[in-house]
Amino acid sequence: MASKKTALDKQILKIAADVQQTLKLAEDKAPLIERYTRRAVNRILVYCSRPDLPELLEDVAAQIVEDMLHYDNQAGDNTADGVISSISRGDTTISYKDRRSSYTETVEFARNYKSLLIPFKRMKIPRDAEANPND
Repeated sequence: MASKKTALDKQILKIAADVQQTLKLAEDKAPLIERYTRRAVNRILVYCSRPDLPELLEDVAAQIVEDMLHYDNQAGDNTADGVISSISRGDTTISYKDRRSSYTETVEFARNYKSLLIPFKRMKIPRDAEANPND
């Protein structure tokens, strides 16, 4: 049975394709990028109490996905040992970013996105008492 793609599914695929192109990631990373995109979009929808993703939030979702990929060392700009924070040439020194600082940065960028999401947040209104006869 063929599954029917919803408008939200199409948006997720579009955002994932944009992220893949922006970060110049290989085609084999497409399922990973799509999973990260779905996760980011779902978090946005839950935070904003929305069933839909406004077109204006697609860029925010893409930025969240790009940041998630960078922080999880999936963006292709690091080594297997971790993200490089500095390189010295004389007597060769390579420093890697501390995972605790990565966690702190992750928390910070999540806070920064809230200011972009608040204008799209919908209020939760209590349902009418007549709608639920069990009360």
